Amino acid sequence: MRRMPLALALVSTCALAACGGDGGPSDPGRVTLHRLNNAEYNNTVRDLLGTSLRPADDFPADDRGYGFDNVADVLRLSPLSLELYQTAAEALIADALATPIASSTQGFEIVGDRAVGNPNGTGWLFFSNGTASITAETPVAATYRIEVRAYGQQAGPDPARLSIEVPNRAPTIIDVTATAAAPAIYQLEVPLPAGNAQITVGFVNDYYDAATSADRNLWIDYVEVIGPLDGPVIDGTRRARILTCPALDERACQTAILDGFARRAWRRPVRSDELTALLELVDLARAEGDTAENGLRLALQQVLVSPHFLFRVELDPEPTSRTPHPLTDWELASRLSYFLWSSMPDDALFAAAAAGTLKDPAELRAQAERMLADPKAVALLDNFAGQWLFLRAVGDQDPDYQLFPDYDQALEEAMRAESRRFFQAFLDERIPMDQFLTADFTYVNDRLAQHYGLPAVGTDDLVKVSLADTPRRGFLMQASFLRVTSRPKRTSPVLRGKWILDNLLCTPPRPPPPGVEGLPDGSGATGSVRQRLEAHVTNPVCASCHRVMDPLGFGLDNFDAIGAYRTMDNGYPIDATGELGDGTPFTDGRSMVEALAANPAVYRCMVEKLFTYTGRSPYRIEAIEAIDELTHRFIDGGYILPDLILELVTSPSFTARRGEP
Repeated sequence: MRRMPLALALVSTCALAACGGDGGPSDPGRVTLHRLNNAEYNNTVRDLLGTSLRPADDFPADDRGYGFDNVADVLRLSPLSLELYQTAAEALIADALATPIASSTQGFEIVGDRAVGNPNGTGWLFFSNGTASITAETPVAATYRIEVRAYGQQAGPDPARLSIEVPNRAPTIIDVTATAAAPAIYQLEVPLPAGNAQITVGFVNDYYDAATSADRNLWIDYVEVIGPLDGPVIDGTRRARILTCPALDERACQTAILDGFARRAWRRPVRSDELTALLELVDLARAEGDTAENGLRLALQQVLVSPHFLFRVELDPEPTSRTPHPLTDWELASRLSYFLWSSMPDDALFAAAAAGTLKDPAELRAQAERMLADPKAVALLDNFAGQWLFLRAVGDQDPDYQLFPDYDQALEEAMRAESRRFFQAFLDERIPMDQFLTADFTYVNDRLAQHYGLPAVGTDDLVKVSLADTPRRGFLMQASFLRVTSRPKRTSPVLRGKWILDNLLCTPPRPPPPGVEGLPDGSGATGSVRQRLEAHVTNPVCASCHRVMDPLGFGLDNFDAIGAYRTMDNGYPIDATGELGDGTPFTDGRSMVEALAANPAVYRCMVEKLFTYTGRSPYRIEAIEAIDELTHRFIDGGYILPDLILELVTSPSFTARRGEP
């Protein structure tokens, strides 16, 4: 099979992307050519091929920009990536087109190898230690079950012992306790390589007592090999999904297969010249004596290394014009699906694109509502909330187990699940986002309830509970957030305050000056974290940022490094008082989150984060204007997150683009 060059095709297509610039109030701005990030790649091949393979797990990690790994401006392409895309395409097509294999049973007569014994017409009698072997056909590398029907002619203190040996594995010894009156089947499930596998059975513990003539022997009736029990292909549905017609040698069938596959993979109709180029690969394979199917494999691989698969290509009819123009229905379908699902459009969205109805705001809104209700919308939770709320980082750094012995895997999983379920409630139940920081409810199981000092809920599943009589409120007082913004040995008001500035107020502090050391974690430290941090920050350059950042973290200092409530730190009373950057005072965590929830900047920041997650920089002038307009609608509409999503996807910033001189 040939490998086709990818780099030249990428260069030519990358040249189609528009460049930057400023625009007017309705200007959608420049949109950079968007490479699929690793999550989008895995999801796309899942939905395109029905595969469980995740090739992008082995790709280089995606760069992050403005807090997200799907921002087009920072999604680079390395030479290593080109090689990995090619390797992935070969593996994906081989997996998708693997010939259907059903489990089968192969029965064997035993053939003597180093055997000591003889066949008696109905089996093989081992009257001394020895082996015999059979060769089984193993069409794929998978798990197979070996069944040996045997009995022992018992003598001595131990039962007769059967040995089963397969390639690349030590012999397995099995006690054969059955007797001639009732032979038994002895089973072993083992992985076997593809091809032919030699299986050796034998007798390993011969015994004879001359004084009594007691003689231990082993009798084997037959050996069967059953499988594959698992493996890459159990049925042919994925193969049939691609090879949609049987006459692979005929041009009409080849054309139908490649046109249908490329149309879905490239997320648009295929031009005749593109289809001709793919068919030429089939012809090339045939000319070199290969089969039509292998030629199709080559062409299908080329589809998966095409820039039109690896990038979300959007074109400008006039690439040098600043005049905005609407996206095509196909381009809009891809923007929508990768925003809500981190994956390709489904059949219903493709059908709407083909019908040309997505430019109708009502149809676009209806499609978005349908997609939000689809299980694939969990991608918003995984990839938007997962990055904005740092849920992906839960578990990246363990706390010091000597200081926090109660921290375990069950607690870690529960704290992550709590925040995921909490965010999902704002989507599914349309809870206003002005309660995101102040909500007097959460979701706990028994393990998390114990950690929070709440009554047991009687289950390992999450249950909605009231926090009305507790000091805990909203997302900032959930253990997932409190853990990922702490150090292994202590809380970090700096990390907590910085997260609030970055992700709730969208006013990130300047990086610290070179050479500035953080607060030591040494066990000999005296004073509370607040006392030590206030004494530590003496550099005037540092102090200007810490005066704004640290009080936000101090407001949460009643919660330790794993999110448990406390009133003392290192033997000193917690001081959770402070003020916001605008001078609004607070006395504890609850009054702090109430003050934050009353600040309109928080809701503009939420809009900015969602806008950025569409893959755009939030700092160009046209983006700032779009975010401001969406913020007004978000607040006026009652802070409903699904409504914000619908407003965003029907706005000019989402449905249009322009070129650049």
